[in-house]
Amino acid sequence: MDSRILIFFLFFPLFFNSCNNPPIDCSKSNIAIENRWYAYNGGIDFLKIKNNDDLIFICDRINNFPSGEDVRVIYNYGYLTIFINGQKVDMIFTVKNGVVYSVGVGRYVYDEELTARILKLMKINNRCWGGDCK
Repeated sequence: MDSRILIFFLFFPLFFNSCNNPPIDCSKSNIAIENRWYAYNGGIDFLKIKNNDDLIFICDRINNFPSGEDVRVIYNYGYLTIFINGQKVDMIFTVKNGVVYSVGVGRYVYDEELTARILKLMKINNRCWGGDCK
């Protein structure tokens, strides 16, 4: 019985440590943004980021995301998907909570500077794409 408890306490912290994504090396980042909602938001459907300033800015912002908070995202207008070196980050346009970025299961962060830059790059003029927008 004692050996099982010892094994549990040795491997339990390792399990949670391995769940965190390591920081991305921004000097070698590969970023693409997919917009499946382009017919509704007027933006472009896919963009591979090539400008070095944009690559570094997006990568640095995502690397510095905090652990996030619980946000209700069930009611949303749509989302963009950011692919950065094989990792996927959803940018969700919620009805009541603005634009949030997924950082884990049920955890989201806000980043207005990143949102403004991506909206400009993707040529999206409005955060609300539904017929009930104000």
